[in-house]
Amino acid sequence: MMDFDEVIHKRRTIRRFKQRPVPLNIIKKIIDYARKAPQGSNVQALEYIIITNEEIRAKIFPNVRWAGALPLEMREPEEGRRPMAYIVVLLNTTIKNEASTDSGAAIENLLLGATYHGLGCCWMGSIDRKKIHSDLELLPHQKILYVISMGYPDEESQIEPYAGDFKYWRTDDGKMHIPKRSLNDIILKIFE
Repeated sequence: MMDFDEVIHKRRTIRRFKQRPVPLNIIKKIIDYARKAPQGSNVQALEYIIITNEEIRAKIFPNVRWAGALPLEMREPEEGRRPMAYIVVLLNTTIKNEASTDSGAAIENLLLGATYHGLGCCWMGSIDRKKIHSDLELLPHQKILYVISMGYPDEESQIEPYAGDFKYWRTDDGKMHIPKRSLNDIILKIFE
């Protein structure tokens, strides 16, 4: 079992997945982690749709964009390495009109929970909301915020020291490299 430090360090964006089904009980558990995240004024307007059905996954896939910093031929997961599940994150606009902070807190809980359970995820904001809304036959008050693709990881991703460029890259062996600024670079002052 992973400890908290390991979960934090292991949680990376994953875009290629083993073709092994993700159990529904695990997906529900990680949505429960999201549900327990802080929400402004405790107004709980986030709702979720779980998609594991192969036909619906095939409808979603062309409506999400992958890895904008990579060359076009490296972005999209190949056939046989595509997500085995999606979670669509919705805002119920009859409850609240905006939830960017709420969704950020909830989704990070979800991603950390997924990592803890051995899953990889990609938090996707570059999506065709109108088409997905139509395909899922959602109601007008159900606003799509994000799509989370998920499955058991079929690629590795590692943190690299920041060297003046935030752009991530993928090497020929398929490993993702993600530059991060050092702790000393982001802590500007300490008042003790």
